[in-house]
Amino acid sequence: MKKTICLVLFALVINFASAQKTAEIIALEKSNLKPIESVANGFGEKVDKESQVIRINRKENFKSEAKERNEMVLSYLQSKRDMYGLSNDLNDIEITDTRKTPSGTYVYCKQYIHGIPVFASNFIVYLDKENVVRYALNEFRNMGIYERIYADPSIEGAEALKIAQEYLNIENDTECKSKTELVYFESIDKGLELAWKINVTPIESLGSWQIFVSANTGNVIHAESTNRHINGVGKVYNPNPLVSAGVPYGHGDCYSHNDGLTNPCLNGELEEVILQGISYEKGLYKLKGQYCVIEDFLSPYGHNIPQLPAPIFNYTREDEEFAAVMAYYHIDLSARRVLELGYEIPDRIKGLRVDPHVASNDAYYEQDDNYIALGSSIEFDNIFVNAGEDADVIWHEHAHTFQENFNPFFMLYAEETRSVQEGSSDYWAAI
Repeated sequence: MKKTICLVLFALVINFASAQKTAEIIALEKSNLKPIESVANGFGEKVDKESQVIRINRKENFKSEAKERNEMVLSYLQSKRDMYGLSNDLNDIEITDTRKTPSGTYVYCKQYIHGIPVFASNFIVYLDKENVVRYALNEFRNMGIYERIYADPSIEGAEALKIAQEYLNIENDTECKSKTELVYFESIDKGLELAWKINVTPIESLGSWQIFVSANTGNVIHAESTNRHINGVGKVYNPNPLVSAGVPYGHGDCYSHNDGLTNPCLNGELEEVILQGISYEKGLYKLKGQYCVIEDFLSPYGHNIPQLPAPIFNYTREDEEFAAVMAYYHIDLSARRVLELGYEIPDRIKGLRVDPHVASNDAYYEQDDNYIALGSSIEFDNIFVNAGEDADVIWHEHAHTFQENFNPFFMLYAEETRSVQEGSSDYWAAI
């Protein structure tokens, strides 16, 4: 009895300290980055809500005559510069990275003005194995709305660093390391500003931070905690619209697949949740945590996995990113439920890879290669709905990872054990 009371008191102390730290972080955080808003245009594309430039192009089929991959990308951007709102000579673009996959290559570009990088600006071009451009994501900032863009700071980086340290109540600058960079920052209240981006790490009580100080006024215009694993927010179904609304499929001509489109009924069943333990890397929040990593690694390739400048993953079912948020939230929650029951997660299935968009009309766990694939697996009247839209399917597949990794020799997936595994996976999804 005494041991139990001590454990409870210890837990209360830890939770109280954690709550104090969280409250302190929340009080210091200042979110002022202008979001990029886009809407579907009905042609498989999304366009900017303000400028109407193309933001997401999923139906590209461009073949360049260039020999080098970077030249192919620049050739593509040059030919499409008007639809993407790019400068005529592409002097605002710099290719910063490439990432090869079994199906092709992603090329990452950054936006520059006067040789200064624009924060939270990315342009991603995907080329298949034949070097044909198939997909493009445009997150460049709309510079056409600004008459003058100044390039000379009024205050120097050292002064901005002192301002950032004062903001975080750092009395001794030897306590932490810092990195300062001049960037353009598009804020909600002031628009495009020349700013000093200051990364401070680590601060014993608060972790790592990223502070933006106006290079003209010296005001702190944006501040965020950049601990590698932090919490974000997102919208999900829990478990799916039919169950949460308590209606059958097709009810009121509202609760149906409808070619993947959403409607007020389906949006009304979305629930805002905490996305625990997501990652912050190179200025972007990613659905990458201790128990789940969302990736695009299976056919069909080229689906967008959200990587955002702010940790807000709010989508609806007609956004392909929605299935990624569903998969991350529910697999992470399933893993934490296992921990609550007193078990340990085997190392092999920590950081479990999940592809939320596979071609198969199925959802499955592949034990040999250790990943979960979510396809169009739920059938209603010969219509297949994305498995990533149903938490029951996600929890079911995650249960197979326990069965085959807690003791891989206990229940081989054959004959009677198949029924036991499928039944226990359904049970796990239902509790």
